[in-house]
Amino acid sequence: MKKLIFIAIFLFGANIAVLSAQENSLSRDLLIDDSVTIVDEDAAESAQNSARKLLQQQPRSLRKQTFPELRQKRYTNPDKVVTRAQSAPFGLVWGATIADTKNQGVGLTPIDEKDYVNSFAAQNLPKEIEEFARVDITFGQEDELWRIIAYGKLIDDDTSASKVLRLYKIYSSLLAKKYGNVQEFFTPAKIQKTVKDERGRDATITEEAPIGNPNFLSQLQSGMAELYSTYNNEEVGAALAINVDGNGKSYIVIDYKNLKIMQARENETLDAL
Repeated sequence: MKKLIFIAIFLFGANIAVLSAQENSLSRDLLIDDSVTIVDEDAAESAQNSARKLLQQQPRSLRKQTFPELRQKRYTNPDKVVTRAQSAPFGLVWGATIADTKNQGVGLTPIDEKDYVNSFAAQNLPKEIEEFARVDITFGQEDELWRIIAYGKLIDDDTSASKVLRLYKIYSSLLAKKYGNVQEFFTPAKIQKTVKDERGRDATITEEAPIGNPNFLSQLQSGMAELYSTYNNEEVGAALAINVDGNGKSYIVIDYKNLKIMQARENETLDAL
């Protein structure tokens, strides 16, 4: 599986008819904005570095933390009302323990993910989304849900990756609507071409291949091209990326991180220094 934007960090096939039906179901309750902000290369440099830091960052701690204030709000009863700040994607609850999450009826299968302690593949999610084949969640040493990463279903795509681009655009609009502060980052493949100069001699020039060019799928697969977006509000940071596996199947990935929990752990570490 090709790299996520982990850029970790840091979600699985489908035909055009299925994608169209999916788009209709998604837009039934949410207004989809067709526009996506693309940041100018020069202006985006500092923002890109910041986004990469966000996506690659994970909570640091010197010892097991308790976070009394968060634990007072913790989801401990299936009938308890969850606040908007606690509400996480797929019907999960930010800050919930492993036991709390199991009490929601979620099945948890342990997975070994480097640098992410207490990670599980989650099944029977309270709110499932058809386009995603797998959702992994991380609780960390402190046993608090702070990261959710969702892998889209594999798509039999064309050479220009038009099907996954269509799905990417839908979810980019939805994430921008929910979290705001959208930043899109595109690294184009560099293509060398031979042309005639003014004297009729062969000359080599380098061009940047645009998004959706006839070879975009293979460029994403090889890593020659990269396309992802980041979104965030005061509570949550999210990253949306397009990946292509070794068999040429495309898919989207969404990586969510709870910024409040990450900051709380960071503050505990700083206080301990």
